[in-house]
Amino acid sequence: MIRKGYSDGPSGQIHWRMLVPEAAGSQPDLYCLQPAPFSGLAWTGIMPHLAKGRRVIAPDFPGYGGSDGAKPDPSIAEYAQAMLAVVTDLSGDREVDLAGFHTGTLVSAEMSLTARHHVRRLALVDIPAFDSETSAKYLDSAARPLEITENLTCLEKPWKVLTSRLESQSTDRAFEMFVEQLRPGKLMNSAFHAAFTYDARARMPDITHPALVLATQSGLLEPTRWAGQNIPSAIVVERLDITRAVLDEAAELTASEILNFLDEAQP
Repeated sequence: MIRKGYSDGPSGQIHWRMLVPEAAGSQPDLYCLQPAPFSGLAWTGIMPHLAKGRRVIAPDFPGYGGSDGAKPDPSIAEYAQAMLAVVTDLSGDREVDLAGFHTGTLVSAEMSLTARHHVRRLALVDIPAFDSETSAKYLDSAARPLEITENLTCLEKPWKVLTSRLESQSTDRAFEMFVEQLRPGKLMNSAFHAAFTYDARARMPDITHPALVLATQSGLLEPTRWAGQNIPSAIVVERLDITRAVLDEAAELTASEILNFLDEAQP
C-alpha cells in the first residue's frame, strides 16, 4: 500500500508517496522524480515493480501535487534543493538512488552534482537535454501560464493529452492524471520554465555517479542519446520497443531496466 506524508522543504511542505516492500531489504531508498506538468502521482503505476527490497518514494515538486511553494519561474536547482530536503528527512545521511523521467531527469542530475555524498546511482529515462536554441523555443511555447477562462477552451490542450492516453491507459488513470496536472492552476506549466532554463548540456558532462540513460521511442530520443554520449559514467540502454506510457503500460519493462542497473553493483 502506498502511504503519503510531508517533509519540510525550503519553501514549505513537500508532499510525497512511499511504498515499502513486503519483504525487508537492504537496498538504498529509491527516489522517483516527476515529469512536468504532473506530480509524483505519475510514478504510482510503476512503484510496485520497483519496490523490490527497497523503499520507493515519489515526492511532488514545489507547487505540484500536494506540495507548497508554487512560483511562476522556478529553477531546477530549487527543485533539487526541495527534493534533497525530503531525502534528508526520510533517509538521513544514507546514500540513495534517484530515478527521473523527463523533467525529473534534470532534477536528478542536479542533485547528483550538488549533493554527491547523498547519491549512489542515477536512472535517467528520456532526458530533455536540449541545446540552447531548442530550449528557448520550447520555453516560449510550453512555459506560459495557463489562462483560466469562463469557458472550457482553456482546458482543451490538457484534455487532448488525456484523450491521447486512452489507448495506453485506463480511462480512470488518464482522468486522474488530467486532474493532477490542473492542480497548480495558472502555474501548471511552471516546471517547464525550470526545465527549459536549465543548461543540461553544460551540467550533465560533470556527472560522476554511475548513471543509466534509458532511451525509449519518443520525441526525446535524440537529446537522450546526446546525454548518453556525454555523461562520462553513463550506461546507455535503448528500448525502442517502448513507444508510449513509459511509467504505466510499459511499467514492467521500464522497471526491469532500472532495477537491473541499480542492483548490478550490489554484493
